[in-house]
Amino acid sequence: MVEMRRFWTVLTVILLAASLSACAAKRESAMKDADELTKVTEQGEFSQALAEAEAHWENRGDKNALKKAIDLMERAVKMPASDLSDEERTEKIAETYEWLARAYYFFADSHLSLEGEEGSNDDQLMEVFDKGVSSAEKAIALRDPAFAKTVTDKPNKWADAVASANPKALTALYWYATNLGKWALLEGIATILARKDDIKATMEWALQNDPNYFFGAPYRYFGVYHTKVPIGGGDPPKSKEAFEKSLAIAPTYLATKVLMANSYAVLAGDRALFDKLLQEVVAADPNAVPEVAPENKLEQEKAKRLLANADDLFY
Repeated sequence: MVEMRRFWTVLTVILLAASLSACAAKRESAMKDADELTKVTEQGEFSQALAEAEAHWENRGDKNALKKAIDLMERAVKMPASDLSDEERTEKIAETYEWLARAYYFFADSHLSLEGEEGSNDDQLMEVFDKGVSSAEKAIALRDPAFAKTVTDKPNKWADAVASANPKALTALYWYATNLGKWALLEGIATILARKDDIKATMEWALQNDPNYFFGAPYRYFGVYHTKVPIGGGDPPKSKEAFEKSLAIAPTYLATKVLMANSYAVLAGDRALFDKLLQEVVAADPNAVPEVAPENKLEQEKAKRLLANADDLFY
């Protein structure tokens, strides 16, 4: 464990030194006013397109089915809805952008991350996570226009403003933070350092509003967070505590054990826990929670890959 801490300390120093001359990457916010986000620019029928997207989403464990669902959602939000009032259509558009933010995250974090060698498709991953961020930003703008205006006018006020965000924006803000965190990590250390406080504040707000959200997701996030911060060694006890709380909420959501193995167990140098968690994932029934069976099945593939590469993680 001591050697692992030394490794991360040295690595962090090297990365920070390399980034001294670099600037954090900037991205253009997709937040717009409701009139712009609900404008009809596409032919078709909104509800019909969503129904077709839902049918493909049910098969999202297949990469091509997921791509079809995403394409239909992207077009649906621009279609008229003869069966809905303006208010109902706006509500459905917000839900669809939230759905898109989750879909892009799943596409990148599960499907793309399992393709090729690690690092071989980082540019593609960044592009998809960025689309997830943009989708979430559009949902935020519809769910909480006041917050969206504040952070658009004053981006450096995000961490303060999110503390009083409308709880209706929880889903949008959660998927915003998860996609942004992945994008920033791929962009580089300067970017993640620039964004980490906003992401942390968003997840703290989510934890306060609904710690059970998406199978204990806020605790799951902090399980990973505390393996990265403080930089150079993290805080293993806090990480373990957060993961255990997430598992207590949703023990059959397999991503939690995969993340705990790949982040906490590796940092702590606990090979026995690493093996135990991942073997439990591989042996689990992915259909225990039908609504996330596709996610669980791909987490099992991640677990198999990690077990196969365990010697490279513990040396």
